[in-house]
Amino acid sequence: MNTWYKLKDGTWGVKIRHQGTEGEAIEVTNKAGEVKDAILGKRVAKFDDAELWSLFKDEPAEPAF
Repeated sequence: MNTWYKLKDGTWGVKIRHQGTEGEAIEVTNKAGEVKDAILGKRVAKFDDAELWSLFKDEPAEPAF
C-alpha cells in the first residue's frame, strides 16, 4: 500500500513498496483509508523495503484529506 509521508523539507511525498518511476501515476491511501491519485516526482530516498518520492510539482503541496 502506498502512503502519504511528510518529507524533511516539510512537503508531502509518498512512501511506496515497489520500484517507482518518475512521472508514474499511483494511488495513495491516507490514514482514514481513502484513496487518492498522485504522480511521482523525484525519488528522495531508497530503503530495503520502500522508496520515498516527492510529488510531481503540479500536484498540490498537501494532500486533501
